[in-house]
Amino acid sequence: MRNNFLMILMLLLSSCAQVQPLSHQPENQSLFERIGGLPVLTLVVSETIDASASDPKIKRSFDGVKLSTLKQSVVDQLCVLTGGNCVYEGETMKNSHRDLKVTTAEFELFVETFRTALNKHVGTKEKNELLKILAPMKRDIVTD
Repeated sequence: MRNNFLMILMLLLSSCAQVQPLSHQPENQSLFERIGGLPVLTLVVSETIDASASDPKIKRSFDGVKLSTLKQSVVDQLCVLTGGNCVYEGETMKNSHRDLKVTTAEFELFVETFRTALNKHVGTKEKNELLKILAPMKRDIVTD
């Protein structure tokens, strides 16, 4: 009986040693893969743009913009920036925001909305990596 218990215990320990926790992901995965790929990027972008386009404090930047086209363009851009196999054919941030006169306050509200969507769907490490990649864009977006 004792030998059976030891064998079961050894089997359990050896199987536990081989199982990696779900939160541990191989280091060779791109940020795109660790985020969850196109499904997660699409969800985050859609939630962010929908919320921003209806927020009275920043919705003016979305007036006259075809939201579905904007969403796809942003998803493509984020896909490329995070190492996904997409093609971004949109404008530079400077060109696409030149005439919008985006203020620092509007930019910060948009970023907060983006962070809220990321918090719901993306891990903290991946969120911070993505925000670090996107942070330099502020100088091309904000005009005040």
